[in-house]
Amino acid sequence: MAKAAKPDTAQAASAAPKKSKAKLIIIVVALLVVLGGGVVAFLLLKPAHPPKLGGESGAGDEHASEQSAYVPATYVDLGTFTANLVQEEGDRYLQVAISLKITKPELTDRIKASNPEILHRVNMLLQSKRPSVLASVEGKQKLADQIKAQVEYVLGYRKTAPLIVTQQAENEVSDAPEVPAGDHVIKTDIADVLFTSFIIQ
Repeated sequence: MAKAAKPDTAQAASAAPKKSKAKLIIIVVALLVVLGGGVVAFLLLKPAHPPKLGGESGAGDEHASEQSAYVPATYVDLGTFTANLVQEEGDRYLQVAISLKITKPELTDRIKASNPEILHRVNMLLQSKRPSVLASVEGKQKLADQIKAQVEYVLGYRKTAPLIVTQQAENEVSDAPEVPAGDHVIKTDIADVLFTSFIIQ
């Protein structure tokens, strides 16, 4: 009987390493499945790179850097203007501070060189306005557009000078267009006319 017991002990001893090896293999396989699933999920959820423009990688990189380059706007201060307005109910005057928003910084020198003519045209335009017209937001926006047209003419973006409509007899204003028909405007670098102060007294 003692001899019969020895094979049972040997079988038990050999079965124990087989069970521990089987557990180790199961753990390794489970880890590989979890890691593989994580890698697949990462690749699927990773955002795709946008396609490069221009065909060549260098051209696409240049285009992307141009788009990402932020160019701040440039502002040119024209100063503060005080102008007598067209008389409606007593004497009224306008005090307004005007700045130009431009898209090309090099335009600043051209504006400064033409400053006397720009100031003259803006002053003449302001003195042609009625207080009641400038009281509304629409009137102020129209004035900004008219100032822009005057500045564009001085800087050579317009071929024809925009008309400044003055007071007619008995406070009647002409219905003539302020910008002549057929006036060709070249692409302008003046983005906007800004009123940083606007007071009617």
